[in-house]
Amino acid sequence: MNLQSYFFDVEERDVILPSISCPGVKDKPIDDYKAIVSTISGKEKVVSITKKSYKLIRNEELIEPFLEQLTSMNERWEIDTSHSFCMANRMRLQVTFPEIKLHDGTSEIPLSLYLHNSYDQSEGVRLFWGAIRAVCSNGMIFGKVMGSLYARHTSGFTFDKLEDQFNNMGYKIEQVQALINYLKSTGLDESFMKDLQESLGKRRLEEIIQTDRVPDQSQWNILNDITYHISHDVPKPKRADLQLNVSKVFQL
Repeated sequence: MNLQSYFFDVEERDVILPSISCPGVKDKPIDDYKAIVSTISGKEKVVSITKKSYKLIRNEELIEPFLEQLTSMNERWEIDTSHSFCMANRMRLQVTFPEIKLHDGTSEIPLSLYLHNSYDQSEGVRLFWGAIRAVCSNGMIFGKVMGSLYARHTSGFTFDKLEDQFNNMGYKIEQVQALINYLKSTGLDESFMKDLQESLGKRRLEEIIQTDRVPDQSQWNILNDITYHISHDVPKPKRADLQLNVSKVFQL
């Protein structure tokens, strides 16, 4: 994957208050705010107006040390394009570990890491674990069980804890396997379906399950139906928010 598309120019500029109604009076900078401007293919776009306290963290400032840290851990990894995307205001980079796999009894699910950044204040810097089925790119998130890292753009970000999380991965995978077994043996009820409806929206949930009643299936089966929908029918920039919402309902 060519990462140059993630490394476009981004800069901070003053926010100017034009003095249109006062001829002869100079335009005045707004001291407490600044603009974040992205330039892609020679086209400039103002993606955000932020307070001066906002710290611009460019994609390359995250991706380069992130990949260096992965390389130092001596585990084979590869960049996966199935859930990766980059826009002027937001990005998501997915890395998959093809030799570290979860099992659900019918298929193997390689472990993944998702790295997020934004220039429009939609989210801070975010890193969380997940898993993706190689056969059909169903993406799940296990941020609660396996761990995650998050930082606002006012506080900076490091990958210092990533190796510790990785070293504990054997134990964490056992926890996920136990959770998968629980989901496979646990049915659905009205309360659980209400939580899903709140996380996905009533119309989307009914589209996925093809009914307005509680389906007679396990929580694991409906999780697979939901992740299939998100991974195949939802545009990439919108997938992450839905995946995170769903993972909370399933205590992942």
